[in-house]
Amino acid sequence: MLITILTTGTRGDTQPYIALGVELKKAGHSVRIAAFRNYEAFVKEHGLEFYPIEGDIVRVASSEDVKEAMKADNPLKLILSFNKLKSFVVDMQKDFFNACKGSDAIVYHPGAAIGYFAAQYLKIPSILATPFPMTPTREYPALIFYDSVRPGRAFNFATHKIFEQVM
Repeated sequence: MLITILTTGTRGDTQPYIALGVELKKAGHSVRIAAFRNYEAFVKEHGLEFYPIEGDIVRVASSEDVKEAMKADNPLKLILSFNKLKSFVVDMQKDFFNACKGSDAIVYHPGAAIGYFAAQYLKIPSILATPFPMTPTREYPALIFYDSVRPGRAFNFATHKIFEQVM
């Protein structure tokens, strides 16, 4: 059985999926990790198949567009900032879909939600495996707001709704 794992983000986003892939391989499955090219050696050194996703997430993450998005002081500015990154995302989606071809199952990072739709199209199972909390709560803000001011529970809950729209 070939399980394709779709990852996005930095090394901290990718590494947990490599650990999952190693354990799936120990259980007898073939595992393909679809990740950015700059993680190819990291994936292969763990004995997993690698499928390259074009782009350099480190470069994108340090771009002015992302910095602007992270400084956004209201939800509209945040959404408009991330809209500037759409062309990068569209190209990634093509690579992620192609990585899924020939798979028997897909495990995907929330930033690679195309895994769900690819699985539907290919008529195979898919599993969302999130490395961070996704359920809206008033206890803490959404991932992209961890470093922001935390004015209270209503704000925390609203950040989750904004995050859903961005993703």
